Amino acid sequence: MPAPAPHALVGQFEYTAPTGRWSWSDAMFTIHGMAPGDVVPTLALMSRHIHPDDRGRVLDALGQCGVDGAPFGCQYRLLDLQGNERTVTISGSGGTSEDAQRTVSGFLVDVTASQRDAVAHRVNEELTQALRSHAVIDQAKGAFMLGYGIDGEAAFELLRWGSQQRNVRLLTLAERLVAAVEVGGGLGSDTRQRLDDFFFASLTDSATDPGGTRTTPGLDVSYDTTSEVPVVRVEGPVDLATAHELTAAVTQLMIRAREAGAMVVDLRRVTHLGSVGVSALTAAHRRSTAAGVRMRIVLSPGTSLGLAGAHGLDVVSEPAERRSSDRVSSGG
Repeated sequence: MPAPAPHALVGQFEYTAPTGRWSWSDAMFTIHGMAPGDVVPTLALMSRHIHPDDRGRVLDALGQCGVDGAPFGCQYRLLDLQGNERTVTISGSGGTSEDAQRTVSGFLVDVTASQRDAVAHRVNEELTQALRSHAVIDQAKGAFMLGYGIDGEAAFELLRWGSQQRNVRLLTLAERLVAAVEVGGGLGSDTRQRLDDFFFASLTDSATDPGGTRTTPGLDVSYDTTSEVPVVRVEGPVDLATAHELTAAVTQLMIRAREAGAMVVDLRRVTHLGSVGVSALTAAHRRSTAAGVRMRIVLSPGTSLGLAGAHGLDVVSEPAERRSSDRVSSGG
């Protein structure tokens, strides 16, 4: 049996199976909330101090050891004389007395304090982990807030969206994002320059009023449903903060385009289209195909915006003066 913790109370016992006679050390009485010699120890006395839900298991182990002498050990809840619940571990093995009678002897260890310490330690570890998780998630939110000029709630929603989309734990996603930003040296020189400006402006009275109007860039979306083929024109950066606007715009146009059987997504004025934008367009293309609507994406000449290798998308380049709807209707 492992050595008990220094603050654990250890009692010794011996039980003679044929006679039912018990012998307890002083510590056995103390564990049960009694003074040594207060009562005569018996199996019935010990049984009364075992929690009802544990009683059958403990008595079965004692009885079996009294029959075959095989070593045993188990933990149970002990109710002392004052009604306090304690956690104890009992272990023992069979033997033979001087008069050749079967005996069971062993130890009863009060592990209440050590278990309480273990629970406290586990709670502290969980609290530390929770605080660490909270810090990493806050860092990831900060990266989004800085990069996209959004608030903390919107940044958290982006993290949660990514977690759900790829079935990645939120903490794991946050850790990966923070690590990627650190390895990449931050968010780039342009962002650093703007952050420098914001920081030094914040040191003076010229800092922007926090209650002022937000200038977070979004998408400008317009529709042309007067021509044979409906068109949606998108202007601005498509990233995590605005991808939902692109999805909504394309979905709305798709509803209007069911009768025409075709639609055009004009991205000639889009300044940035990241991976999330490509993903949004790919998903929209699958939906339009299922709905029987041909979707064509129009870019400015010499611009790919990350769509060059996008599988299955119908992408063309056109100068600004040519109407993209004419391009689709002609089948070119």
